[in-house]
Amino acid sequence: MDKNTGRFVAVNLTDAEWHALRTITPDPSAWMKAQIRRLLDESGVAPVNDEQEPSEWGVLTSPTL
Repeated sequence: MDKNTGRFVAVNLTDAEWHALRTITPDPSAWMKAQIRRLLDESGVAPVNDEQEPSEWGVLTSPTL
């Protein structure tokens, strides 16, 4: 796995929920990213360094994969 790979979060919303969210937050993706960063900052939990070995990421590693 490429160590520079980003991650994504998918949220299933109804069309009505999506439109309501867009009414109050024109850029929901940026808002969600800001909320995640704020939560991490407030919790004191730092993002994990990308230099970790893949086995530390919880990724299955095997020479045959």
